[in-house]
This record gives sequence, C-alpha cells and structure tokens, in this order.
Amino acid sequence: MDPKYRAAIGGRVIKYKLETIPVWDALQENNECLLCTLMEKAENRYIDYYLGSSVMNPETRVQVNTTGFCHTHYQVLTKAVKPQALGLIANTHLQETSRQLEPEIQRLKKAGSAKKARTSISKIAQLLKARETGCLICSSMDTAFNRYAYTLAYLWGSDQEFRAAYAKTRGICLHHFPLLMDIAEKALQKQTLLDFYQNITEQMEKHLSAALEEVHWMTQMFKSENRDKDWRGCQDAHERAIHLETGRGRRKQEV
Repeated sequence: MDPKYRAAIGGRVIKYKLETIPVWDALQENNECLLCTLMEKAENRYIDYYLGSSVMNPETRVQVNTTGFCHTHYQVLTKAVKPQALGLIANTHLQETSRQLEPEIQRLKKAGSAKKARTSISKIAQLLKARETGCLICSSMDTAFNRYAYTLAYLWGSDQEFRAAYAKTRGICLHHFPLLMDIAEKALQKQTLLDFYQNITEQMEKHLSAALEEVHWMTQMFKSENRDKDWRGCQDAHERAIHLETGRGRRKQEV
C-alpha cells in the first residue's frame, strides 16, 4: 500500500505520509490523549537531535543560525544540561545576530540627531523581533502533528481494529480536538467523516464529564469529614484536568 495520500487544500495538493507505527505504539500506552503522547515524544526526539551530533553538521548550523528556537524550547534545551552543544549553538547564533545588527549600530554611533538615531533604533528593534519569530523545533513538531493527526483519522476510518482499540482510550484533549477535526476533513470521506465527528466528540464529552467528576471528588477529599474516604485514584485529578484542557507538547504557534 502506498503510504502517501493526497489532500486538496485551497487548490493545493499536499502529501501526507502515514505514520502508523508510532500512532499504534502510542495507542498501546493508553494515556490521557494520544496526540499529546505523540507530540511529547516528537519534542523530545527533536531536542535530542539538535543537542546531538547534528550540532556539528554545517547544514544544521546554518538553519540554527538563521532560525534558532523559541523562548520555550531554548529553556528546554538549557535544562537538558548539554553545555558544549548548546554553547556551540548559542555562539554561532549570536554571531549571526551580531552580523545583522552591526550596520545599524554603526549608523547609530554616527547619528547627529535623535531623529536619525531613532531610525537606527527602530531597525535594530525590527531585526531583534524578527530573530524571535522562528523555531526549528516548533516547525518540526508542526509537521509531525499533521502526520500523526492525519494517520489517526485515516486509521480510524479504515481499520476496525484500530477503531476498537481507540474506543477504549479517553480520547483527545480539548486543545488538540479542533486541530484533529481540521485534519480529519482531509483524511476521510464525507460519510466516514460524519461518523468520526460524532464518535470522537462523544468520546471527548465522556472524557470531560469523567474529569469533572474526578477533580470534584479530589477537592472534596480535603474536607475533614471526608478524610477517611477512598480517593478513588483522584489524587492527581487536578493535573489530569489541566492536561485535558491545555494539552501537552504544544507548538509555539499554538501558545
């Protein structure tokens, strides 16, 4: 079977490569949200990549120097405690930043009036803002998400075994729900799409209802009259409720 399927979007034809193995693997873990599991794994994979041997790859260094990472992923890279790799990244990225700023800095030094100085300051500010607009990890996660969401919808519509296994999970978090619905429209035929919409929404509704019940019970357990009652596994219900609403492994574009 050809692993590539085409979807028409706004007059353009985009190829989606099915990623069935990682989707099936994540399904077996039976976590709160299948797409959250996949995105967390993808994020960790990209972090390892940029802090690994790729840091010595000239092509990768050019990409890092040009695009860099968002604030969130720079913090994650820092916490990975690989100072040599991150030092090389920071060094050449700052060199490129300095190269772009230098002409305006020199013009500013020679400015004979506040008005001329302000022009250079504005250009410096624009350059610095532009340096914060890209993130290689976010871009990679964006591509990965589209593949995973497309694969999930495609498997749900074409594989009864997958559909049955998916029905036993707690569904998709509220954050990833609308994103999955958009991708599903490109992956499924109209009648199957209707079934998908209704089924996944019903599953989300059950997940939401269960989360409300669990987090409510957790709050009640802090009352003195309930101290001897069973927690019913709700000790971490507050964390799971937040994950349900906000998702995990988010891309910068979604913040």
